Amino acid sequence: MQRRFLPLILILSTLWVACAPAPNALQGTPNGSLQANSASTPDARFYDTALDAYRWVQLDARNWDFAARLAKVEGTMVDEQGRSFEWKFYFTAPGKQKALLVTSRREKREVNNIYFGMIFDSSWRIDSDKALTQAKEHGLKRFPVWSMEIRDIGRDWEISSSEGRFRVDLSSGQVSKQ
Repeated sequence: MQRRFLPLILILSTLWVACAPAPNALQGTPNGSLQANSASTPDARFYDTALDAYRWVQLDARNWDFAARLAKVEGTMVDEQGRSFEWKFYFTAPGKQKALLVTSRREKREVNNIYFGMIFDSSWRIDSDKALTQAKEHGLKRFPVWSMEIRDIGRDWEISSSEGRFRVDLSSGQVSKQ
């Protein structure tokens, strides 16, 4: 009786292997789920500019609270193209005692809200790459820069480097060196 089922088992196993996806088409994630291996997925986008990363994280902030507003942006070790391994975005919302931290790596958690009332217009025009280009024209030469931040009802990128501090206006791109 077992000999009769052997050909059927071989046919079914061959069909199973033939219909399985190619090994590089899917990759496992730490939580065991499968995810398409594509540069367009948020988890694969570790080296974005601040504005590119913001487009992903603002969705998480809206899920936390629809009235969430951006209070601070920070990135460390930012390369010459304005990309950081991890951008951090802090959001506040009316009536919330905590702020929400969302990273470009899609990690999120509530943190102490030290940003009460400190919300800036999140429709800034000068992205991190453009800010660094402007700072290079005013003397910035060494990369990566230590940090880039927008904070405290900020209207400027604050760039800290081994060559000093630079401020780049978020809307005009004007640079001042401190």
